[in-house]
Amino acid sequence: MTADAGLDRDGAAGIGAASEVWRARSGARTRGDLAYLVYLVVMVVLILGAPVIGFTSASLARPDVLVHLRAENAAPILSGAWLALCAALVLAGAVRGPAVLTLFFTATLASSAMPRWRALARPFVRSALATTMAAGALAVLVGGTLEAAGTASTGEVVLLVVAALGAGLLAAAAWLIGEAATAAVRRLAALGLVAAGVALAGLPALGLPVLGPGATYPPHASPAWAFGLLGAGLLASVAAVRLLDRVRGDVLREQAGRWESATVMASTGDLAGAAGSFRTPPSAGRSLPVVRVPARPGSWSTVRLYVRRDLLALGRSPERTIVGALACALAGATQAAAFDVTGPISWVLVGVGSLVLWAASGAVTEGIRHAVATLGSPGLFGQSAERQVLLHAVVPLLLVTVGTGLGAVAVTASVGAAATAAMLVLPLVLAPLLVVGRVRDAAKGPMPLRLTMPMPTPAGDSSVFPMLAWQADALLLALAAGLALRLALGASALAVVVVVVIAAAVFVLGARSRFGALRR
Repeated sequence: MTADAGLDRDGAAGIGAASEVWRARSGARTRGDLAYLVYLVVMVVLILGAPVIGFTSASLARPDVLVHLRAENAAPILSGAWLALCAALVLAGAVRGPAVLTLFFTATLASSAMPRWRALARPFVRSALATTMAAGALAVLVGGTLEAAGTASTGEVVLLVVAALGAGLLAAAAWLIGEAATAAVRRLAALGLVAAGVALAGLPALGLPVLGPGATYPPHASPAWAFGLLGAGLLASVAAVRLLDRVRGDVLREQAGRWESATVMASTGDLAGAAGSFRTPPSAGRSLPVVRVPARPGSWSTVRLYVRRDLLALGRSPERTIVGALACALAGATQAAAFDVTGPISWVLVGVGSLVLWAASGAVTEGIRHAVATLGSPGLFGQSAERQVLLHAVVPLLLVTVGTGLGAVAVTASVGAAATAAMLVLPLVLAPLLVVGRVRDAAKGPMPLRLTMPMPTPAGDSSVFPMLAWQADALLLALAAGLALRLALGASALAVVVVVVIAAAVFVLGARSRFGALRR
């Protein structure tokens, strides 16, 4: 027997022994539980998933939607968006990669003498299946819509789905590269993927053929590209399994602890704490001087000092800042595109754009959170917490508004004569409102104990609903503000002013009330 065979045999025995100890713990899933879970997922997909996708595809087969799906630039944009998604996954690998074990298995398996790829293969396969199924479901939805409208055949839809499965596997491999690579390699890879995505999106403008997944988008439907992407995805998955050996132990322990902490917080209802678990420490520019005494003290010099501090702080976490900026542009583009369609789809786009914009604003508001954290502390700099909040709000207001506006301008320019002023008004008005909302959210204290009291009903204990509403109040307010602005823009300018005043009053008064509560 060879040494490799002996290691494989020992590795299998180690996995079995560790799994047996893990299953002996209370709450751990048994093989029967896993089998039932697989059965449940399959039955839900067959009974609910297929009819829902069919109904949604038929509902989307409308002229205002088909004009975008059948546009000449739809195929190259698909290829560019796929590479941009791969770049985002490369950066996400630094926070939560596809091969993450529990702390128990990290200590017993990944830190043992067995080959690391054996211990990490199972979670990587699960993550690869998730990305592949998500890409396949999206392809089925888009392809089904085109087929329902009579602009694509069943064969063309099948090729699109095959290409999507291969693209999902390649995306999973990019995600693993982000987990295994160093910070410098990760940033270069993400930058290269974004540049390649921009190049693929612009190829048809130069008279060149469409490449990538877009080459299988109807009416192109290239079998060579479809099966080529699937083959490349399978080869990348096989190569990625060996790449698992290069994932460092400190990365595994850090991500396992972060993920376990986030899941525990989420299960107890602390959604804000769960989201905060994924904030990584600064990784660049640590030697740059953040505080510099101004030559001429004054109001404007203080503003410049805070602006410089906040910009340098954003530069210390480049991945998070770049992803936040891109998310702002995506939110602005989504909200602007909502005015180019009608019906429920328009409202869905506004809602999605509002939630994305709220999430993106969190990447640039660390200064506001720091200012709120000084409540109750000695005034070391002779400035109140309220003044610090105002000074730290300058950079987020500028960056979020500009980033959102650029995305909206891009969509407005692409639709040409069909553009309306509302395409720019909604994102440019909502962006500063949500930054003010971030001040209110940063001053959020602990959950009131009265919300945890049981609320017996004929259907069971419903106390979970007020707790979830309290945890997600910021998301609900962001969603309500976006939808209310969309409704007001369809009415009159006075309605827009009223909505802005009401939303600003809710955020400002809520922040003042929470500041007072934290001081008590």
